[in-house]
Amino acid sequence: MKDFIVIGGGIAGLSFGYFINNKATILEKNSTLGGLSRSYDFNGVSYDIGPHIIFSKHEEILKLHTEIIRTNKIKRSNKIFFKNNFIKYPFENDLSSLNEEDKNYCLQEFLNNPYENYNSTNMLQFFLKTFGEGITRLYLQPYNEKIWKYDPGFMDTQMVERIPKPPKEDVIKSANGEETEGYLHQLFFHYPNKGGFQSLIDAYEKLNLSKDNQVLTDIEVQEIVKADNSWIVKTNNGEFEANNLINTAPIHEFSKYFTLPEDILLALNELKFNSIYIVMIQVNKDNLGDNFALYVPNKETIFHRLSKLDFLGKNYNLGDRTTLMAEVTFRPGSYIASLSKEDITKEVINGLVNEGLIDHKDNVLDTQIKYEKYAYVIYDLNHRKNTDKVLNFFHKNKIYNLGRFAQFEYLNTDGVVKNALELSKTLNEDK
Repeated sequence: MKDFIVIGGGIAGLSFGYFINNKATILEKNSTLGGLSRSYDFNGVSYDIGPHIIFSKHEEILKLHTEIIRTNKIKRSNKIFFKNNFIKYPFENDLSSLNEEDKNYCLQEFLNNPYENYNSTNMLQFFLKTFGEGITRLYLQPYNEKIWKYDPGFMDTQMVERIPKPPKEDVIKSANGEETEGYLHQLFFHYPNKGGFQSLIDAYEKLNLSKDNQVLTDIEVQEIVKADNSWIVKTNNGEFEANNLINTAPIHEFSKYFTLPEDILLALNELKFNSIYIVMIQVNKDNLGDNFALYVPNKETIFHRLSKLDFLGKNYNLGDRTTLMAEVTFRPGSYIASLSKEDITKEVINGLVNEGLIDHKDNVLDTQIKYEKYAYVIYDLNHRKNTDKVLNFFHKNKIYNLGRFAQFEYLNTDGVVKNALELSKTLNEDK
């Protein structure tokens, strides 16, 4: 019997197991640890479920992650690919790269914004209030509709409320072609020297094993039972018992092991999310330049973001070819969900050609595609109410949820690890 059973061997479960003072058993259903942070191989290039990076405003976490593995420190080069032009990210910092009509539209609607004195109650209203109609209609609205597959008028402001309103003088300078930088704290990031994000997962696994935690894979949970002062988890590989239960699996999957009251079940079923296809393409020639990621607002192109993995260092560069990653989000049950993997791959290649990012489909040397059911949390207008209702139910039963889809929050890796650290400190103090 251990002090903690942790359901899920992703970054949330492994970091918690390392931070907690007591012994933990970590149970992972897949044969490989990592969850959304695991990596795959494509002809010798490691890639992730989306282009993860090591970056954090939390110095303690950034220091830990850059000490337990070797990393490359990289200057960010992200662009918005808009009407065949590379626009520096964020959009409002490079208005001079737009054509004259679009530039004036963005500048004048920002300087003479009829929405700026209204309170914003949804994402679309926030964009209009903060950036004006031009920047919103040309970029922010179409791009967010692509990534979320949801009308931003029906999404709340949790994702965007921390975005600052750019100073007028900066936007004017941007329109006049003077260099300005948005989000200075994000200019540099770290990435594993080799092995993709899986190397961070592997490092956390070693840290857990060094403190005699159990880390088990291929474990299928069959039943979870509450005993007098403990939890019993019945699996395909026997029973595990612990005083405390930590869940890091998607809350939709974890909830199947419990009989939920009707109101909790209704709230759970209203929690909306996107799935994702990661389409890998290796080409003998590309037209992305020396850029890492391109944001593509054009709705005629199926992918919303394209990343060039060669940018991440020599261990991600094959020399004779470029490795690209395209991301395609979709809601379960939607039109895109009905397409085959072959159809998705063809649409991605067509998009690359139509956007001019490769010259011809004959430039494609090889492809690979991966599907992930739980990828993005959708902050619809009822997200906060429904999420709190579900999580409060489990918390009252002394079950702690941790991680992006366990907490049902759009958390990046550093946010997940920060929450794991804070939860471990709370539980360590309770002991």
